[in-house]
Amino acid sequence: MKKKNESNVVLLLEQFQKNILGNKPSIDQMIKEVQMMRFKIRPIQGDFSYLNFQNSRFIEILWSLGKMDEFFNRRPSSLSSKQKGIFFNYFDSMYRSFQDELNKLNLKLPRTGKNPSVFEMEIFKEKKPNKKVN
Repeated sequence: MKKKNESNVVLLLEQFQKNILGNKPSIDQMIKEVQMMRFKIRPIQGDFSYLNFQNSRFIEILWSLGKMDEFFNRRPSSLSSKQKGIFFNYFDSMYRSFQDELNKLNLKLPRTGKNPSVFEMEIFKEKKPNKKVN
């Protein structure tokens, strides 16, 4: 019985990988979806006018992180402790992988002259405002 439960979480993760991350929409559609996901970028260091935020890989990574967040928040509550551990480890590993890709991504626009070489930014997801009940 344990094998079946463990395979359920593995199957769930495989379906996410195949059905969501494996079926990415066009870049234009990803941009629309990323805007709806309410990502915000806060500059910490550097001149951001030198950066290309329309970089297709940047958009893909943000879209993937957003889809991952949606899936994570909808995770089945019926998972056992062991299954939750597998689930969390998978998402932690995936999150780190996307974060590493973002760190290596070259977002600089090609320009002449002196371009600052160090940029630091914070990317976060804005929470939806709570609805007031009268």
